[in-house]
Amino acid sequence: MTEPTTGDAPRPAYLLMTARITDSEKVAAYSQALEDSGLYAAHGGVTQFAGVPSNAVEGWPAGINAVLARFPSRAAAEAFWFSAKYQQDIKPLRRGAGTFQVAIFDAI
Repeated sequence: MTEPTTGDAPRPAYLLMTARITDSEKVAAYSQALEDSGLYAAHGGVTQFAGVPSNAVEGWPAGINAVLARFPSRAAAEAFWFSAKYQQDIKPLRRGAGTFQVAIFDAI
């Protein structure tokens, strides 16, 4: 699948993670390791928000956290997610800490 563009430049992309956390200490260690790694910045990623909704206006399940990160392109988001450093060193830190759903969305 080709990367969508706006003119000549790739469209930004968003990585969305939702989670029902069962072990906050593991998630805290994971989050700190991710921050310390510099991986988001290395791939142009910026966290847009993280945590529980400030106002769950419709249908948001209780106890669900979310993180939204913006990347300059889908390729950059995928390069972050599939990097050996993330997959081998950081992602395993959250194993057993809850249930997680992750998707990458192209900006419109």
